[in-house]
Amino acid sequence: MDIVVNGLLFGLLLSVLIGPVFFALIQNSIEKGFSSGLFMAMGIALSDSFYIVVTYLGVSQLVDNASFNIWLGGIGGSIMLVFGTIYLLKPVPQKGLRQKHQESTKWFQQILKGFFLNGINPFVLFFWLGIISKVTLDFKYTNGEAISFFIVLIATVFMADVAKSYFATKLSQIVTPRFMKIMNRVVGLALLLFSVKLFNFVLEQKGMALF
Repeated sequence: MDIVVNGLLFGLLLSVLIGPVFFALIQNSIEKGFSSGLFMAMGIALSDSFYIVVTYLGVSQLVDNASFNIWLGGIGGSIMLVFGTIYLLKPVPQKGLRQKHQESTKWFQQILKGFFLNGINPFVLFFWLGIISKVTLDFKYTNGEAISFFIVLIATVFMADVAKSYFATKLSQIVTPRFMKIMNRVVGLALLLFSVKLFNFVLEQKGMALF
């Protein structure tokens, strides 16, 4: 049950990350309709799944190496610290989302659009590395438990993206500069707390744990 809860919580956290993919998904849904956003959300989920498989397989091969775990904890903590700081200080765009006429949907094109728009961002890879370090070192999940965690996480993010597509027109009115600022601060603080936990793991291995 803890695995499901953690996967759900991390999925909800990722769902409220307001970045280029968030705006692209909403704007695409407004311009071309719900089905277009749905297929784009599929592409995003496939891209995230690809990064999870690549990074987790690489990390799991070395998880029994104490020195590697210390390095992983330090790198993962640093990644989350950087992302947390970015979201705390991230400037808020003042331009709203534009509503245009609905266009025909080419499902395969939209899946590829979501996959590559999410996949070409190098920060996505670093972000998943940070999450995987959290799963490996803090939660200490086995391979089976980690798979369950990521399935719940990806499913949560996908369903949230589908909901964003469905309510795209309303979201374009709700996502004001003030709303974005609040969400950025919440996400930033959560990531900073996760980074502290990973840094504490590193210190714990050296006999200097903070808590």
